[in-house]
Amino acid sequence: MRMAPRHLFLPDTIYLYEYGRPGNDLVPLRRSDDPDRWLELCYADEAVNTQVNDGRPALDGTGREVTSSASQPTVVAEMLIELDPRPGERVLEIGTGTGWNAALLAHRVGAENVTTVEIDPAVALRARMALNRAGYDAVRTVTADGAHGWPPGAPYHRVIATVGSRRVPYSWIEQTMPGGIIVAPLSNSYQPPGIAVLTRLPGGGASGRLAGPAAFMALRAQRTPRFNGGAFIGEAERRSSTDVHPYRWVSHRAAAVAIGQRVKDVHKVWQPASGRTGVQWLLDPESRSWASVEVTERPPYPVAQAGPRRLFDEVEAAYRWWRLRGRPEVADWRITVGPDGQRLALD
Repeated sequence: MRMAPRHLFLPDTIYLYEYGRPGNDLVPLRRSDDPDRWLELCYADEAVNTQVNDGRPALDGTGREVTSSASQPTVVAEMLIELDPRPGERVLEIGTGTGWNAALLAHRVGAENVTTVEIDPAVALRARMALNRAGYDAVRTVTADGAHGWPPGAPYHRVIATVGSRRVPYSWIEQTMPGGIIVAPLSNSYQPPGIAVLTRLPGGGASGRLAGPAAFMALRAQRTPRFNGGAFIGEAERRSSTDVHPYRWVSHRAAAVAIGQRVKDVHKVWQPASGRTGVQWLLDPESRSWASVEVTERPPYPVAQAGPRRLFDEVEAAYRWWRLRGRPEVADWRITVGPDGQRLALD
């Protein structure tokens, strides 16, 4: 990381959330306007938003959707440690972004051994220029859909994705040589399971485990836009209460990962009030179902639900299933990926 300084790869305009701002809530921070703040964010341990609205911000420069970013440095480091690339090995990266991760890989294995794929031509060009300026001009930068990998360079010793996917594309497995490692963050509407670390099996397919937590933007084909839950929230059809604080089924990672495997297409949104009080929302925009849990100073917590699905009942049932199974940890889940799909199951 010292040999590939992060600020060399970040664009002069980055985007910050301005919470509570009506309409577009991603506002630009230009290096020329506040160079000290820009540099501070370059080296903060957090993701930096580098593109909004697929490169087409509003006339005032603001945006609604983050469409490219520089990943959080500690997550970058953890994923590279899990990948464990060795000097001279061929590595395929899915999602070039700023080019910084490709530079880190190039420093480790040699620039000529790194192929990085980016679907957005403008993002790919900017990364290419940054890599050239930093001395990593031998990195192969390909503008293509990374969901298909890059067959011309296969087989690879290592494959790493810096975009989230609900299912690891089998093309990434096919393009990895037996014994090779695939590192890819998994996505889920309720709770991203985390970083999948897979080993390519000699007979085909791959298997592995979940490592640390990570939330990445999804592959273009799997993207879901931000939505306004208030558009379909109306009068409650059912009211009840619960003694279980939402923290236990929202913020406890092991429980939330288990719930996310059993409850499909549910989004959770926290609406703070004062102190530790607020409303925990569960939303399914497809069926226009919703549930809310009002977090008060002490239980019981009022529950309201409406729509074809009873979202709180589904989440509560999944939480109780997790407890009855002995509260398995994230490391207890095993992942297998084959030609017929992906399976995430308890070991």
